[in-house]
Amino acid sequence: MIGELEGEVDRNDSHATQISRTKWARHAGLGPIVNHSCDPNCGCEVNETGACDFVARESIAAGDEITFDYAMRNYSIEYFPGGCLCGADLCRGSVTGWKDLSDERKADYVGSVAPYLLEIDLELAAAPV
Repeated sequence: MIGELEGEVDRNDSHATQISRTKWARHAGLGPIVNHSCDPNCGCEVNETGACDFVARESIAAGDEITFDYAMRNYSIEYFPGGCLCGADLCRGSVTGWKDLSDERKADYVGSVAPYLLEIDLELAAAPV
């Protein structure tokens, strides 16, 4: 599914998509109706417009819901206080951002996440303690 941006927003919120280390936007088209899962069948690839395309990580049967992990495009998520309802065996119990994922989960997602998330990790790892 090809992602489209509707426009930038001033700050992160429950419907914002991170598009760089310091910028957020709203997606247009079908992007806003794709739900979160802690064990998603799709990943994100940032296209030339800065929007996230959804790319299958596994075979998806007709009628299956398209899902992605919101952590694949947002470093920090603080807007889902009620907990995660995805029902996946790998459910974390809450909708979290990239910064809250285990190293193992991050490794599983490499190639399926926005590149600025990996850049942030590298910058933080190189920062003096």
